Amino acid sequence: MKNYLYLIVLFSMIALGIGPGRGGNRANDRKISMSELPSPARQLLKTYFPGARVLQCVHSRTWDEYGVKVSGGYELGFDRQGHWEEIESDDKPLSAELVKLLPAPVVEYLEQHYPGAKVESMEQRKNIYKITLVYPDTHLYFSKSGEFVKARDDD
Repeated sequence: MKNYLYLIVLFSMIALGIGPGRGGNRANDRKISMSELPSPARQLLKTYFPGARVLQCVHSRTWDEYGVKVSGGYELGFDRQGHWEEIESDDKPLSAELVKLLPAPVVEYLEQHYPGAKVESMEQRKNIYKITLVYPDTHLYFSKSGEFVKARDDD
């Protein structure tokens, strides 16, 4: 019974974002100015979002990462050095210039297998890239070298 109660409390904490887990602990998030972002993050914003208004910059002290919201419905995530980890748009596809931040084999795969498809978001993690297409609603996964791994449809 004691273990059962422990599991209920643990899952409740995770669901509420107050326990172990990677998200939601806003107490460790600090709003910052754009000038406090690492240089590569500032450069990416200036290059790919000229004239866009930066609506919010946040530094997560828990994970030492940065989150930025930009006018036009864009959200970007950066690691501690300022390298992009995630770029997504709420209401329109990412520009072809942003998609070219991906390794060349990934861009070539998209052009060959999904010509004309629009990218809604792109993420890079330690060992993988994840691309989400607007239509068809598909998630594509690639290795860090750009080799296709798998596709998952959300139909």
